Amino acid sequence: MGLIKAAIKNKKIILFLVAIIVISGFYCYYIIPKQESPDVSSPAAMITTIYPGASSSDIEKLVTKKIEEKVEEIGGYDYVESFSKNSASIVIVYLNNDVDKDKAWRDLRDKIKDLKSELPDGCQDSQIDTKLTETAGMIISISGKNYTYEQLGNYAEDIKKELTSVSGVSRFDIKGKQDKQVKVEVDWSKINKYGISIEDVCSVLKAQNIDIPSGSLNLSTGKIKVQTPGSFNSLQEIQNTIVGVSSSSGETVKIKDIAKVYMDYDDDSSYKFTDNGVNTVLLAGYFQDNKNIVLIGDDVKKKLDTIKKQMPKDLNIEEVTFQPKEVNDSVSFFIKNLREGVILVIITVLLGMGLRNAMVVSAVIPISIGMSFLVMYALGIKIQQMSTTALIIALGILVDDAIVIGDVIQVGIDEGMTGDAAAFNGIKKLFVPVFTSTLIIVGAFSPLLTIPGAVGEFLRTLPQVVMICVTCSYLSALLVTPAMSSLIFRKSKNVNKESKVRRMFHKLLEYGLKHKRKVILAAVGVFAVSMILMKTLGMQFFPHADKDIVYIDISNEKVEDINSTANLVKQVEEVLKSQKEVVSYTSAIGGGLPKFYITLPTVAPAKDTAQIMVKVDTNKTKKFNTREELAQNIQNQLDSKISGGTVTVKLLEQAQPIGAPIRLRLTGDDLDKIYASSEKIQQELKAIPGTLNVRDDAAKKTFEYEVNIDTTKASQLGVLKSDVLKQINIALKGYSSSVYRKNGSEYDILVKTNIASVKELENLQIKSSVTGNKVILSQIASIKLDSQLDQIKHYKKDKTVTIYSDIKTGYNAVNIEDTLNEKINKMDLNGVNVIYDGEKHQIQKNFTSLAVAGACTIIIIYVLLFVQFNSFIQPLIIMCSLPLSLMGVAIGLLIFRMPLSLTAVMGIISLIGVVIRNAILLIEYIIEGRKEGLSIDEACLHAVSQRFRPIILSSTATITALIPLAFSKSALFGPMSVTIMFGLLSATFLTFIVVPVVYSLVNTKLEERLKNKNTECI
Repeated sequence: MGLIKAAIKNKKIILFLVAIIVISGFYCYYIIPKQESPDVSSPAAMITTIYPGASSSDIEKLVTKKIEEKVEEIGGYDYVESFSKNSASIVIVYLNNDVDKDKAWRDLRDKIKDLKSELPDGCQDSQIDTKLTETAGMIISISGKNYTYEQLGNYAEDIKKELTSVSGVSRFDIKGKQDKQVKVEVDWSKINKYGISIEDVCSVLKAQNIDIPSGSLNLSTGKIKVQTPGSFNSLQEIQNTIVGVSSSSGETVKIKDIAKVYMDYDDDSSYKFTDNGVNTVLLAGYFQDNKNIVLIGDDVKKKLDTIKKQMPKDLNIEEVTFQPKEVNDSVSFFIKNLREGVILVIITVLLGMGLRNAMVVSAVIPISIGMSFLVMYALGIKIQQMSTTALIIALGILVDDAIVIGDVIQVGIDEGMTGDAAAFNGIKKLFVPVFTSTLIIVGAFSPLLTIPGAVGEFLRTLPQVVMICVTCSYLSALLVTPAMSSLIFRKSKNVNKESKVRRMFHKLLEYGLKHKRKVILAAVGVFAVSMILMKTLGMQFFPHADKDIVYIDISNEKVEDINSTANLVKQVEEVLKSQKEVVSYTSAIGGGLPKFYITLPTVAPAKDTAQIMVKVDTNKTKKFNTREELAQNIQNQLDSKISGGTVTVKLLEQAQPIGAPIRLRLTGDDLDKIYASSEKIQQELKAIPGTLNVRDDAAKKTFEYEVNIDTTKASQLGVLKSDVLKQINIALKGYSSSVYRKNGSEYDILVKTNIASVKELENLQIKSSVTGNKVILSQIASIKLDSQLDQIKHYKKDKTVTIYSDIKTGYNAVNIEDTLNEKINKMDLNGVNVIYDGEKHQIQKNFTSLAVAGACTIIIIYVLLFVQFNSFIQPLIIMCSLPLSLMGVAIGLLIFRMPLSLTAVMGIISLIGVVIRNAILLIEYIIEGRKEGLSIDEACLHAVSQRFRPIILSSTATITALIPLAFSKSALFGPMSVTIMFGLLSATFLTFIVVPVVYSLVNTKLEERLKNKNTECI
């Protein structure tokens, strides 16, 4: 109390320190790193192992299973998913939530390194990626109708050099640059005439294109280096390279005699991009960690504008995504809501307390927010949508302590005390209840910090910032409000004037105290109705991200045909062109786009895969109310116009992506049974109203030619298996035998044949490395057509197929899954296991965590109240106000047509502390009235009369602060703000009646029992 007394006496010092804190705090806001979404660390790592030439089944047995078993040994291992493809194994390891990820990833690298010796010869080193959530801060397209991919790539290199020099930029990656190579296309029919093999061609090219230091000569004038150029200087030199001598005529055989030599794009460079249908190369830029990317973005913009002026006019340089602008827009959106909330709170306080008192109470807002920014900067908490929302939620609570303390000080001044005396006495009187109520608010939010996993990381800064703000407001109300009040407050006019609303509550309470049981029954009825209304609300895990972007995943039926995939993309683009709401689109052919949003799933490169990012604006036509409706419309058009592949329109997810609201994993040992079960379940799912894009990820069966070597015949002719395998590999796949250097660039020299049919392959002559003789392939091997799965997937080491379904607007995933579950229970799935892993599972999992957090909140609050009141009963009376808020919650969500989402449940938990706070003030004054000799009912009436204004004001301030956010159309935070607003509204008005009535009923019974006990003793 000495510190508070000193603060009241030394007002100038306090006000000077406050000014410094506010200025420092808002400077910290300027320099604090800003981003759109909270950081969510990846709980997963991807292990990629290449085994050239191996089939998917061989990859599964020889590589994937061994890696799956090995990764189980790392600490914190949770489960594993895997994809066994032709020539490649992809294993994704997931960790438990509470594990030390850095240590786990070090262990993983060690384990995989140890496993190398157990993998087949020919397996390349496994690549481990632990940054699966790394997102490009900007994607810039370089495009032009008059430019080749090579030219666009060269411009991209120049732009990259310029932009990388900007301070705060980590790196730029060039995506879609098509590399050229020198192609030596050997005519199989011509090489068959000579005694050389295609392998010999590779060896000669390698030997003839080599630079070896020749040394130097020691002359009388000094030492002079000797250089012997050995590398190719032109394509003509390659063409004239001698690769053999004809055994019949003795003529030399040059490459030009058996092959064409020319420059062309690399066949493996099938990963291409287009921007609005025009060929493009992308620059994916990444920012350094813990930097203010908004400020860095300004520097990048300036640099980019300068670069554009230096480039040809027909070269288009556009920002596909630019996170600094998106972050700035997102932060501005929430700061706008914060600013509007501040204005509404000040108006509320002004109307309730008058100008002078409102000035003092409202001063707590900038002081507390400034202090909060200081603490956030010190703790490394960034400005993003969660932290700014926390400031909005805390805004109304910030003035609560100041309102209560200011009201008591005003009462003291009205009673004739001096300003300093009234301030000190007011603080002395309210120190304990205000301290307890602040602890209760902090205690109510603290269990939210315990939510596990990616969801917990995503939400964590919200309770952190609210707790910081409330603590800062408490300190401000304790030290600054008394000092300013004693200086500014004056004696009120019309002290005894009572408002009509207060008189109404006085009469209602009088009635309630006379009919206590009716009031209790009515309260129980209100709670029962609330629970019934809650059940009518749809449930939701997380809404889609509030971004004007949809993306389209494309899977071509023709597995190895990149040209067919490109044509499929063009068909989709034609549909997009006709959609007026589409602003622009960027397509990736042969894989996915660079990761432009943190929850975007990684797409592995494949010739049958494509992805399109579509920017939309629903306000252009006002035809669609939401992006969900627009996405559904685009999907319907694509379904009717596109054939030859699967095209799925998707919206960006938040926190923890699941792919689709309905997700089922089918696992077992027999893939045929799993595939059959998947077909059955999909048919049932399609029949349920509200489902959309029902699909599975079952691998396609692809055809391949199998070359079966007759080892007996081959041995008799002196041909080894390695001869056949190597020469077929070079003939069909090609082999980079050497490098051609020109103008500072390097180009691979690829040797390959022009074989285009099975007949031609059968007639290819294979040269024996033992005898030197050549044998036609059909003499020692047969070729037959076979089919196999192009991919085998595992979930927790079992073979698996996953079924997905999106949901139409107006339908609920939980209800659809319940209906599907009933149907599946009646099916015979031949031992196939069904794992429900969609939105309902996430709701059950995370809502359970929130329920535990809510229970912890109630326990913490009960303990604090028990310590304050030294009673087991009084805390229970105070806590009876909690169920009263549920009526408002249910009505509010129904009015706004919002689901009971994860953030709405967080809002209910957040309500606990605020509602309890009001009840504490009432009970505190009731107990004080009892000590002054009032009867129980008189004390209840007196407490409501005395505490009416501060409780109404503080509750109204909290409600009005959230109005802008509630009407902002934010799918993520709208339900939370509506929950708090309406819950607090109903709880506040019912608290004035129910809490005093319950107190009166319980304490009357206790006093009667005590009186009877004392009478019996006498």
